[in-house]
Amino acid sequence: MRVLLIRHGRSAHVTPAGALDRVGVTRWRAAYDAAGVAAGEQPPAEVAADVARAAVVAASDLPRALASAALLAPGRSVHTSPLFREEPLPLPALSRFRAPLTVWEVLLYLKWMVAILRARDATPEARERARRAAQWCREAVGAGSAEEGTVAIVTHGVFRRLLAQELLRDGWRPEPRRHGYAHWSVWGFRVGPGEGSP
Repeated sequence: MRVLLIRHGRSAHVTPAGALDRVGVTRWRAAYDAAGVAAGEQPPAEVAADVARAAVVAASDLPRALASAALLAPGRSVHTSPLFREEPLPLPALSRFRAPLTVWEVLLYLKWMVAILRARDATPEARERARRAAQWCREAVGAGSAEEGTVAIVTHGVFRRLLAQELLRDGWRPEPRRHGYAHWSVWGFRVGPGEGSP
């Protein structure tokens, strides 16, 4: 029995030029969430092959996840749920600060790393959503019709980490082959011995 947590493909949203303030970054996030995947985007063949063998395919209800699921599982029914949506990282409280988006992204990443080190990287609500998503995974694997009972979920970088933590707490074991946080990267989990951690 397996659960595959797949990060979506590259977004079609174009990074704005010039400096943005906090409000500008918030607007950029909203536009990013409304966009699908980039034109010509295709998943790696090995990821598509893994998904083809899955009994259940699920995705976040955000357009980039839905479009990615459609590329991974053409013609198949995809269970769509806000349960697997991204958990947005809190923006730094810099109301008058202006910088290019890449600078904001570095600040967000550093703030997230510090929060992880302090074990404050998620709100109670986000943890609860991850717990419910892990429960959904258990139930979906149990109901799967494939011999392996594989469930493939197209989700997002930050939320995938939270969901992976909940799966580990539930006794799932990570597969040794991991692909970081890149687009189309896959984190696999099985019932039974494994190695590694998110």
